[in-house]
Amino acid sequence: MEDFRTESEKLADQLRTCILNGEFKGGSKLPQRAIAEQFNTTTTVVREAFRSVENEGLVKIVPRYGAIVDEVTPEKLKGRYIVREALEGMAARVASFNVSAMNRDQLLMLADRCDAMLPFENFTDQEKAVEHLALHNYIAQMTCCDELIRSLRNIYLRTMLLSNAVRVEWSSDTLGWHRQLADAILSGDPDEAE
Repeated sequence: MEDFRTESEKLADQLRTCILNGEFKGGSKLPQRAIAEQFNTTTTVVREAFRSVENEGLVKIVPRYGAIVDEVTPEKLKGRYIVREALEGMAARVASFNVSAMNRDQLLMLADRCDAMLPFENFTDQEKAVEHLALHNYIAQMTCCDELIRSLRNIYLRTMLLSNAVRVEWSSDTLGWHRQLADAILSGDPDEAE
């Protein structure tokens, strides 16, 4: 399949992956020239990519200093979870209006997979995070609201970044919680879904 993304979009994806995987640590400087050499591109492409990941909250661009990977602090983590909770409540509410047979089956499958793996130790934290993110991304997609989808995507990226530093305790999740969430959305009652 042909990749029609711009060079800066491709680099932004690579930078995002490096940050989320912890290859570029919070607080570390990302020198433009070094990044351009590392990824075999130009400093112009690097600047454009930096702006993209800055918009996602993954880096800060400081005038006359450069790009710095966002630092993890307890305050930032708490704030992002508060915003995530508010946006996800709205996403569940809006998704409850857009239930079809097709997305019903997909939503239940994703919820059941999360409930089957999150509290158990025989899955890696990364596997759990991927499944959890897939469910919440699907709920966002069900809203058919591009701005809400984009906002949630950005907060998920930021939250994942912060979760690299603060380990998620999946075993404390309530068993069946994700199925309850799916059932509430599928009920068609926006108050229950939220």
